[in-house]
Amino acid sequence: MINKDQVAGATQNAIGKTQESTGKILHDKALQAKGLKNQAAGTLQAKKGDAVEALDAARKAVKDAAGHP
Repeated sequence: MINKDQVAGATQNAIGKTQESTGKILHDKALQAKGLKNQAAGTLQAKKGDAVEALDAARKAVKDAAGHP
């Protein structure tokens, strides 16, 4: 299952890649830097979403193993 942090992170990463590419085409260092920053932030948010999902799966596994609904 995909959570909101994974989606938001992927979206921000894609926006950052677009900004970086546009900055390269336009020779705009500030736009390139903004794109790289957004890519990093997006990657971190997506990883946070991955961690939350893994934690939820672990909780469910423990409950299932313990016989709790």
